[in-house]
Amino acid sequence: MSGLSSSILQTRLADLVQEDPRITPVLDRFGLDYCCRGYRTLEEASIDQSVPVSEVLEELEAIGPRPDGTDAPAWTDLAGLVRHIVTRHHRYVREHQPVLQALLDKLVNRHGERHKELAEVRAVFESLAEEMLQHMNKEENILFPYIETLARTSAGQPRPFSPFGTILNPIRAMEQEHLEAGDLLARLRLLTDGYQAPADGCMSYRLCFEGLARFEADLHQHVHLENYVLFPRAIAMEGALG
Repeated sequence: MSGLSSSILQTRLADLVQEDPRITPVLDRFGLDYCCRGYRTLEEASIDQSVPVSEVLEELEAIGPRPDGTDAPAWTDLAGLVRHIVTRHHRYVREHQPVLQALLDKLVNRHGERHKELAEVRAVFESLAEEMLQHMNKEENILFPYIETLARTSAGQPRPFSPFGTILNPIRAMEQEHLEAGDLLARLRLLTDGYQAPADGCMSYRLCFEGLARFEADLHQHVHLENYVLFPRAIAMEGALG
């Protein structure tokens, strides 16, 4: 992303990530949500998060030009994208949630007296995990099977039957739940000072906060793929049917 100009400030975060996925660690580090609220421009998000935009631009500039052959996947196969989301991101949530929950229980028991915020960190993470597990089940049992059926239906053919009418209905519901998950992630980031363990934090403390940071980063990638790749293309695909 060399040669950055002021125009980048008016570009949506989701579009910046689509152009060059290498920037996601920078956005995560500054707490700039490119998935649940990826519709904001870089300038808007920086102002909302009280982040010095000059520092963001400096780090983006340092990434340099994207090497040949490192384009983001085109994901023209929506059924393949669905499988990727389920096997990569849904599995990540299910595998790491109990590990992080156990670490948070340990931290509250051992450090809760000195660090009162840990009780809320645990409660917020519990809410996030519960919401995500229910959310993923709805996707896997209702929305995703319909998208896979759409992917097998040729343009011009009749639209497959669905119990929810147009696909816009479940997608809007999933997007709203994404926003709620994003709010919980923002609260976690605030409570943990950007997932920075305190000076008196033990190894478990650091491991837990590092794990929470990775959980956030994976969830950002997960939601971005759904909101800005899978959902718009599924809507267009349904619209092309008779």
